Parts: sequence; C-alpha cells; structure tokens
Amino acid sequence: MSDNHGERERKFQSLLQRLPKSPLYREKLSGIRLQGIGLDRIGTLPFTTKEELRAVGVFGHLAVDPKDVAQYHESTGTTGEPSASWFTRDDLEVGGRQLTECGVNLTADDLVLIRFPYAMALPAFLMQAAAWQTGAGVVPASGRTVVTPYPRVLALMKRLRVTVLAGLPREMELLAETARLVGMDPIHDFPALRAICVAGELTGDKRKQHLEKLWGVPAFNLYGSTETGNIAAMCEFGTMHVVERDFYVETLQEDGGGPVEPGARGFAAVTTLSHQASPLLRYFNEDIVSVEPAACPCGRTGSKLVHYGRGKDRLRFGDLVLDALDVQEAVYSLSPVPDAWQAAEREEGLHFLLDSHRSDEWALDEVSSRLSARLQVSVTVEAAALLNRGELTNNAPSTKPVYIRKLDRGAAPARPPAEPLQELLRRGRRALADGQYDRSREWLKKAVAVAPRSAEAHAWLAAAYGRSIETADMLEKMKLLPLLEEEIAAAFELDPSLPIARRVNGARLLYTPESLGGDPAAAAEEFQYCIDRKMDEADVWASLGECYVKLGKTKQAVAALREALSRDKSHERAIELLSELEREGSARHER
Repeated sequence: MSDNHGERERKFQSLLQRLPKSPLYREKLSGIRLQGIGLDRIGTLPFTTKEELRAVGVFGHLAVDPKDVAQYHESTGTTGEPSASWFTRDDLEVGGRQLTECGVNLTADDLVLIRFPYAMALPAFLMQAAAWQTGAGVVPASGRTVVTPYPRVLALMKRLRVTVLAGLPREMELLAETARLVGMDPIHDFPALRAICVAGELTGDKRKQHLEKLWGVPAFNLYGSTETGNIAAMCEFGTMHVVERDFYVETLQEDGGGPVEPGARGFAAVTTLSHQASPLLRYFNEDIVSVEPAACPCGRTGSKLVHYGRGKDRLRFGDLVLDALDVQEAVYSLSPVPDAWQAAEREEGLHFLLDSHRSDEWALDEVSSRLSARLQVSVTVEAAALLNRGELTNNAPSTKPVYIRKLDRGAAPARPPAEPLQELLRRGRRALADGQYDRSREWLKKAVAVAPRSAEAHAWLAAAYGRSIETADMLEKMKLLPLLEEEIAAAFELDPSLPIARRVNGARLLYTPESLGGDPAAAAEEFQYCIDRKMDEADVWASLGECYVKLGKTKQAVAALREALSRDKSHERAIELLSELEREGSARHER
C-alpha cells in the first residue's frame, strides 16, 4: 500500500539532509538552498546521471561511514561501465520488504529457489531478504555459474519440492527448454511449484503469459536496478505498483522539456527516499517508463508503472518510434513463441532471427507479415540456430543475451534530458557571483535554449553580458553591447514587470554612455522599481546611489549608499562612492 503524502514528504526532507554527506552531492547541491523545497518542487533540483556515478568512482556517492556498510554491489554495465551501489543492513532489510509487496505473497511454507546471479548483482540478495522476512526458506542456485547447471537446478526443484522459482526471465525460459530436452514436463513434474518471480530483464504482458504457459503457474514481475533497489512490484492482478514509500519516480520528455502526461512514455528519473548508504536524487537510469495513478482490485493505491525498455534500444523509422517492449510483445505474440530470438535494425526496417524446436510449424512469410503488421515497419525473418541446446544439458553457464542489435549511427543511444531551468540558472548565477563571466554566459545560454520563453533566463544572460562588458576592452564592448540589449529586449517582451529584468536594464542605462543611449535618471527609476518590489539588496541600493551621484543629487546619493552599507558594511563600491561624496563635501565646506 502506498504511504500517505505527509510521510513521503518527511522522507524527502530527510533525504535532502543526507545527500550532502556524499562527495557527489556535496558538490552538486552546493549553493542550492534546499530549505523549503518539497516533492512538488523536485523538478528544480539537478539530475544524477550514470556518467556522474561512474566518474566519481566507487566511494563518490557513499553517504555513510564505511563501517556502516553491509554490502557492495555493481551493475552489469549493460549501458557502459558498471556503477557502484552500497547497502547498509537497514538498506537490505528495506530492499527485502520491497519484494514482499509482490503478489506472490511469500509465507513460511515456501521454499524459494533463487536463480538470480549472486556475483555482484543485487536481486538475489533482496529476494533472499524477502524470503527470510516472511519465514520462507532459500535454495541459492545462482545463475551463470558452473556450480548449478540447468539439469542440477531441475533436480533440486523436484527433490526439494520448491514452491517459488525466482530469477531472470531468460533463465525461466532456458530451464523450461532444458526440462524438455531431458524428458521432463515443467507443468507436471514440479507439482509443488506455485509461482515464479522474475526481474532483471524486460518482461511485458506477452512474455509473462508465455512464462505462465511454460510452467503452469502465475508469474510476477519486479522492476528495479542495482543502483536503486526494487522500485516496483507486481500484484496478484498483474499491476506493477511503485513502492512509493521508498521511491519518487518522474517521467520526463526525451528532450528534457519537463514531465510527460500521466500514463505517457517518458524517461525515468528515480529518487530513493529510504536508501541510506548511497542515496540518489533524480537518477536518470536511461529507462523508458510510464507512470500513472491506478485504483487496483488488490486494494493498493498510488501509481502503477510500465517498463518499455532502455533508451539505448529505442528504434526510429521516420516518425515511428519503437521501444524494446513493442518489439518483445510482437515476438511473444507469435505461435509458437520462439525459444530464442534477436532483432537486427536495418535502414528499411527489422530483420528477425528466430529459433524454436517447433520451427517447422512456422510459415516464415506469414510470420514476417504478422510482425510487420504489428510493428508497422518492413520485416524480414530468418530461422536460425541461436540457442546451443547441447550446452543446456552440460556444465556451461549462460551468458547475458542481446535481443536487439541496432545500426551503428555514431550517436549515443540514450541521453539524459537537459538540466532543469532552475539548475542552469543557479549555475549561471553562481559563476556570475564568482566573477567567471564567460562560464556564466555558457550556463545561461543553455538556460535560454532550454526555456526560450523564460524572461528570467534572458534577464540573467543579459546580466552576464553586462558584467562581461565592464571588464572588456572597447572592441569587445562593442561586440557584447548588442547582445546585452537583445537579451534585455527579449526579457521585457516576455515579462516587463520582472524585477531582475528591470535591474539589468537599469545597469545598462547607468553604465552606457549617454551618447549611446545611457540615461542615469531612467536607470534610477528602474532600481527604485526593484527596491519597491522587495529586491532589497546592497548592490541595488549602491546602483541607485551611483545614479544619484551622476545626476548630482548628493543628498539622495548619500542616503542610498548608506542603505547599501546597512545591508553589507563591506560593499566596496558603496564605500568608495560615499568616501568621494564626503571628500567633496569637506572640500566645499573648507572653501
């Protein structure tokens, strides 16, 4: 069942306090005022990418004392170099509890054979924790090892009367094929088996139905990753429920323009609300998902999730977009379903290699037509020997399969969406405050590119141009001035009431020679406008004082500069101007 909103908010606030304990987030969140940011404003915070996790190394996002670590895990590196993940004992306990929310409903009467790999991967340990929490026993028959080949696993299942089989969906298929090869029937020779649990690979509705047909028992899917733990679990009615007490999942537009509509496909950004050892904020895991509210017959409320595959497997044919789930659903709709398959991208469509011990039942032209009609692209089909069945009955461990081979188009298959506007503005403002004007302009140009209709982005870019002009030579000033004026005009067109736009315009009017359009009186009006709208900063008062100095209004200038110094007693420009006015006053008095 999903937690109430208040508890999720409390967990999010706790997460924001814990994140800076890791080197990664100490740097990423520096300069960001986290106080007052709730889940409704999470979109203003920066993403975390796989590249960042790899770049910071194994200790870079460890947020607890090393003595509190219970286990270390690494991803398989499917989309590049492996990324690290740390777990405390509490993290493993929470991870186990996440799996107990699966509709398989483990009890003390169950004996679970775990076929997930135990080496470095996470699912085996979470399934083991879930079994122990419910009193179930465990048979640790790890996959991808010579210790437990397929025939031995089948013998263990039968001899021990295993009730639940858990592992990669591909392992479930290969075990069933091995059973056929050694003369066993998966449905009748394992009468104690009541369910299977799968995770670690894409499993759509059609694949789930295929597994259930192979084994004669319900199949339950789980969705997560080594970096996050288990994000969603399938209930007894086949709905994948997000474990909302532990995760906040966003679905974002591919171009980073913002969230997609509920139920639409988007790139996942996952925030771990409970993880202690290596927590993650808006982790862009390169998966394509949909998330939407769902009232389910099981009684669970909250959001349901559908996983469509990784961004790297997304196929494009003109305006048509196919995700891995689209391809998988088409393949598992065939009769008979192949024992092994692979789709290769071609310029004009897809070429499928299909392998089945019942391949003589296929009419390949008909199979091609069926796949083409379902996928809406040109499809060719070839019967091929993809599966080495001899290896299934001996001691050879399986390897990770490749289902979709894409053409090498020289581009990265999945990119994180652009950083949110507020993060780009934060970085631009910070660089501006640090005197890194060129760097500031880079960040603020990105902000304008992400949100061309943002008056704030245009105004801050104008501010960066203004500061650059102050330190530039005359030739550079002449180049930058039109850019400054262009950004101010854009900001004014979008929102003429925006104080930061008025402030930057005031600076332009103050520092531009009158022969080129400067106007200290108009500048004073702009700064006063900002002050009246709560932009009550030392810099603004100092600029107002400088306007009055140029206008010869000494009394008003002194008052404004003193206001500046009351807010920042070390403000250099205010001190300098006030000293000049006082010297001039003394000189007049002496005369």
